[in-house]
Amino acid sequence: MEDRILCAGVPSCPAGLHLRVHVYQSNNRPALSLICADDFMPYVDLTSNLPGQQLADDEVFVAAWNVPDDVLAALLETDLFVPVRTLVTGFARGPVWKIQSAELLDWIADARADAAADASASA
Repeated sequence: MEDRILCAGVPSCPAGLHLRVHVYQSNNRPALSLICADDFMPYVDLTSNLPGQQLADDEVFVAAWNVPDDVLAALLETDLFVPVRTLVTGFARGPVWKIQSAELLDWIADARADAAADASASA
């Protein structure tokens, strides 16, 4: 998954994007970001953390205001995600996507395990 190029050929990033997975320290939710495939520079944070909102372990709140529409559409075409609802909270309004890729869910589980190990080591 890490080396897979997503969204190749979209106008806002013709070379495509790599998906990077981390977890938010406060609640271990998936923190997804996109990296440019041609120069490996950060492109955009795909998700935003809303600690006060209920999300399933396989759901993410998408920072749609921060991501070009062509990239959002291309990401949905990958079948990694499916939109399930829209969340409105405070000043934030955006889609909640369900992660439907077993490979991506495994990668998130690994990131959670790494975060737990790091927390134990620093305690």
